[in-house]
Formats: sequence, structure tokens, C-alpha cells
Amino acid sequence: MDSLTAILPQLFVVFGLLMVLAELLLGIQTGFDLLLIGSIMVLAGFVGLFTGSELLMLLVATSLSVLYIAVGRKRIRQKITVVTKKTNIDKVIGATGTVERGINPDTAGIVRIDDEKWRASAEEVLYEGDAVTIEAIDGVTVIVRKLSK
Repeated sequence: MDSLTAILPQLFVVFGLLMVLAELLLGIQTGFDLLLIGSIMVLAGFVGLFTGSELLMLLVATSLSVLYIAVGRKRIRQKITVVTKKTNIDKVIGATGTVERGINPDTAGIVRIDDEKWRASAEEVLYEGDAVTIEAIDGVTVIVRKLSK
């Protein structure tokens, strides 16, 4: 058992560096957990190497790990979580509107979506007052199709 405690700080440093390397290979998929826990192990291993105290090394590793899990992990997850917000264009796709100026397959018309007027095209003939749904956007033109009743 004495031989294990003699090399425990070196094991901490090596294992911590392996965790950091694994984080680099896996990318953000682990949410920086391997990087931070690995860094804690490297730091604790150096504390053990320089002080010669395995107890101090274990206390540093335990306290920093608990602190990270209790406080830091949630904050880091919030920072790396991507929140998608719909822009005006994204909100329009799937919305319904009303034809204000007739649409032919070769001539664009106008549709009203909420309080906005949009240039619109369709593969079918649409008349004023027809209810339509927006399928896509091509530049500044919405592509619509007639709503089935």
C-alpha cells in the first residue's frame, strides 16, 4: 500500500492529463466536465508532489470537485447551451395569411400575414381573399399554397 501512496500524486497528474486529452478528442460533447475534473486532478497531483502530503492532495481534489459540481457546472452548462430564437423570417414559415392581390404561377401577388404585406408566389392560381399557408421564403418572396378547407 505504501508504494501506491508514493506514486498517487503522479497518478493524479497523469490521469488528469488523460481526462483533458479525452475532452479535446471528444469536443464539447462532455460539456467541459472532463477538462475541469482533469484540471482539478492535475492541480491536486501537483499539490501532493510539492507538499508530500497525500491527505492534502485528496482534500484539494475533493473540495474543488464538490465546488465545481455544486456551483460551476450549472453556470458552465448555461454558457454553452445554445438557445435558438426564431427570427422574423422563421416565424413566417408555417404561418397563415390572406391573399390581397391575386397570384398566378408566373406572376407574384401580395399576401397579408398578421399586420405585414409580403410579396408572394405560388404554383397555383390564387384569388383575393384565399387563405394561404407559407411554405418557404425565397429572398423577399414568400412561397404559399392554398389552405384546404
